[in-house]
Amino acid sequence: MPDDAGFRLDATRAKAKVRAMAQTLGRRRLMTAGGAVALVLLAIWGGNWFFVGRHMVATENAYVRADISLISPQVEGYVRSIPAAENQLVHAGDVLVEIDPTDYQSRVAAAHAALAEAEGSRASQQAGRALAAADVARYRPLAERGLLSPARMQQLEIQARQAGGGAAASQAAVEAAQAQLAQAELDLTRTTIRAPIDGVVGDRQVQLGQLVRTGAPLMSVVPVQSVYVVANFKETQIENFRPGQPVIIRADIAHNLRLRGTLDSIAPASGTEFSIIPTDTATGNFTKIVQRVPVRIRIEPGQEGLQLLRPGLSASVTVDTRE
Repeated sequence: MPDDAGFRLDATRAKAKVRAMAQTLGRRRLMTAGGAVALVLLAIWGGNWFFVGRHMVATENAYVRADISLISPQVEGYVRSIPAAENQLVHAGDVLVEIDPTDYQSRVAAAHAALAEAEGSRASQQAGRALAAADVARYRPLAERGLLSPARMQQLEIQARQAGGGAAASQAAVEAAQAQLAQAELDLTRTTIRAPIDGVVGDRQVQLGQLVRTGAPLMSVVPVQSVYVVANFKETQIENFRPGQPVIIRADIAHNLRLRGTLDSIAPASGTEFSIIPTDTATGNFTKIVQRVPVRIRIEPGQEGLQLLRPGLSASVTVDTRE
């Protein structure tokens, strides 16, 4: 019996050792497999970084922009109507604001009358010049034969020159009247203010019946269909930038919104150079700061989600410098 108990103890110990060896071998194999997988993943990541990732240059300092048209009157007057409402979609040529045209219609009528008077005076002066020139031509042969006194001939020539001068002055008066009429008609057309571009009306400040002055801001037209992105990259990032490189745009307005774009152009100077008070580095307290250069990104049209973009919204962009 003691021998049987010892045999069973040895067998149990042997089984335990076998299990321990199997577990150790399994752990080693698992570690080896895990290490191999990690190496493969590391190789994939490294390859992706070498061939793709290192060529991707990104920034979150980017904003949606548009070439907004500020609407201002070119003539002054009282606002008669405002067909364009706030946030309304308008097309180029649509009427935005109408100024009372009564005064300008009167100016056009007065300019027409002044032109008619000037033209009548010109006709009279031209007739007088023609008559004076005819007298000179008729009497000169008589003066040459001594049948007309030199004093009389000189008087006729003076009258002809005076008539010619009067005709020239009357022609100048007609041209001035024509210019005044053209300006009056132009001012009359300017009482109707039209949209210069397609877009959406925003920042409407004008009110019905308001007296508006030349150049006063009335509203803005925002071309929401023609937005673009301005990304401010560090000066250390733009070395390999070239117009035409593809860009991925992520707009903060929608979490999953990704748009395709193209690098359009690079600003000719850093952003600080265009500020109201440019940085002066010629001082004793100089601190080197990495500057940022604005880069304009053109967005490809027709993409889903493009209609969500509005000027001023934040975005992040990634430029693919492989191309």
